[in-house]
Amino acid sequence: MSIAAAYLVSEGIVLGADSSTTVQVSTPEGTGVVQLLTHSQKIFEVGNNSRMGVCTWGAGSIGNISHRTIVAQLANTVNNKTTVKEAAERLVSIVEPEVKKAGIGFVGYYLGGWNPESHEPACFHIEVSQEQKKIEPLSLGVCTFSGDPKFFIRLFRGFDPQLPFNLKNELKSHMLPNMLENFDNVFDNAFDKASGSLVSAGFQDLPIREAIDFVYSYLHITVKVEKFKFGPPICGGPIEVGFISTDRPFRWVRHKPFYSAIIEQEGEYDVK
Repeated sequence: MSIAAAYLVSEGIVLGADSSTTVQVSTPEGTGVVQLLTHSQKIFEVGNNSRMGVCTWGAGSIGNISHRTIVAQLANTVNNKTTVKEAAERLVSIVEPEVKKAGIGFVGYYLGGWNPESHEPACFHIEVSQEQKKIEPLSLGVCTFSGDPKFFIRLFRGFDPQLPFNLKNELKSHMLPNMLENFDNVFDNAFDKASGSLVSAGFQDLPIREAIDFVYSYLHITVKVEKFKFGPPICGGPIEVGFISTDRPFRWVRHKPFYSAIIEQEGEYDVK
């Protein structure tokens, strides 16, 4: 599992992700072993000096093909006239047969950048599984989190996404049958009205630097909550953030060096 984010604003697109991935292998005895690694890369520039970037979550690889290789293959199909939507469609055309061949359950991507000539920013939410594929555009001013977004939702909305379902079921267990008529609609409307003031919504089309801060802040909170809650964390490692402004190619805000996995203790390097 992982946490990944994409924020589309009028100045460009911000991509962010943690660095953890799980590897499952079978032992000679036939038992499965899951190992957590914390220095994987989930954000990639599409080629060199590119106006597009990709962020991934879900499966750590597609069979024996890494996401780095997938993005390199995508870069071979992109030119100066390729729109962001066309690049998203080409990514799916590369990934879908490999997903079916490898038999993996699910992989997700954000692909964002700006379109040629107009410099208009765009970003697409992509999901590919054995059953279906999905390519959906992000709305301007909306930050989307995928992978393990529940802590973002808790902070942003003021409650866990499971709370209304749990509360509704608990109330139903104490109600008489004749009291349940139209209860779901009444409860849903009341809960939406009562929780509306809890939403931490402000100005959404942020300047690019503030959008970077927003993405990093919520990724950081999620990683720290996972670190201190009971049970093994499902995301973690260094946070990486990249962005594409509408006047420049892809740039890194935070990007771990290739020697990050051999550092013996924290603080031996500065994340660039």
